[in-house]
Amino acid sequence: MDNILSYSIFLFMYLMIVVLIWWGFFGYLLLLLFFSIFTKANGRIKKIDNYPFITIIIPCHNEESWVDKKVGNLTEIDYPKDKLEIVFADGNSKDQTVEKIEAKIKDIPYMKVIQTGCKGKIQQINCILQNTQSDLIINTDMDTVLQKDTVEKLVKEFEDPDVYVVGAYILPNTSLDIEKQYWENQNNFRVLESEVYSASIVIAPCYAYRRQLLSSFPEDCVADDIYVAYLANTIGKRSIYLKDATAYEERTPSTFAELLSHKFRKANAFIIEQLRFIYMLPRMRNRWKLIFLSKLLQIIFMPWLLIAYFLSTIILLVDEMDFATGSFELGIGFYFVIGALIFLFLSFLVCHLLVERRRTYFIDLRYKRRSNLAIFLLVNLILFIAGISYPFYTQTSNYSKVQ
Repeated sequence: MDNILSYSIFLFMYLMIVVLIWWGFFGYLLLLLFFSIFTKANGRIKKIDNYPFITIIIPCHNEESWVDKKVGNLTEIDYPKDKLEIVFADGNSKDQTVEKIEAKIKDIPYMKVIQTGCKGKIQQINCILQNTQSDLIINTDMDTVLQKDTVEKLVKEFEDPDVYVVGAYILPNTSLDIEKQYWENQNNFRVLESEVYSASIVIAPCYAYRRQLLSSFPEDCVADDIYVAYLANTIGKRSIYLKDATAYEERTPSTFAELLSHKFRKANAFIIEQLRFIYMLPRMRNRWKLIFLSKLLQIIFMPWLLIAYFLSTIILLVDEMDFATGSFELGIGFYFVIGALIFLFLSFLVCHLLVERRRTYFIDLRYKRRSNLAIFLLVNLILFIAGISYPFYTQTSNYSKVQ
């Protein structure tokens, strides 16, 4: 680059790319870790003064193989049965789902099954929402196993009037180590966001929310767990990802191909729900605005920034080459590249050490931890593909489940 001005602009752009990458991977995490020092962990509410009436909604479609386990699990919930309503929302099942549920719950007065006449998780949930007067709603999946005290712990958090959404701490029943490591990392991150201010999302297998938050989900919503947290945070309320309330997702990808398909669908859904709220950015509280923009950077822009970073690094290094003599000159571009690498590597080490110090505060998945490098590459590859295909790929809340 012979033109000094052009070279200076290129170096400035390179520096901005490095800063954005640093913020997306390390800066945001370091900020959360810093502020977590001055905040109390969630789960601080010790008792419920007055148990509210709650409705648990379980959307189901062709789930006959899960009926026995789900109903059995729900009967073990530690919550006053006179304050509890459990509704199975069937979406035109073609198997024996409805018949099996009716047979299992015939002597359980607080459980019922409703044939919604519609197919699709969002439509099934909306059907029940329009016909319930409960102050608190819990959405959970057929393949999710709750601990006995999970529901009560979720409800306790609503003693805080600013809390509008509470998600259970979801653990996957999977044989894929990379999936286990991914969930552990994401769980830790959501809990940290909750401790500092508000979790960016909760997870679909089990979460609770105030009925006043919404009368129904949008018909085009594809990720109710992302939507409900984003909505609460955008109107100035809080979402909590509760490390003390555990639920287990039993139906998870068992092969790498299933994992890729599942992660791609979730990445696409995240992009859809992120962009849904972007027009409300000026009205967001500053703390949520920071989280929202950081998620926008991580989910939508980060794969492209990584490509720009690697290409610009190559350009800077090639520019140092004298092809006539085959020599390599250590110019300012070379030092920019080395400085950026050292900066990013040191940031990684600091984050790794700080997160490891906190790890004992989280539920142990009891497996041998694998390298995060594979997760890093996989996640960014999927986000890149999801971003490229976003204008051409359409999904709904009605999709084939992992069997």
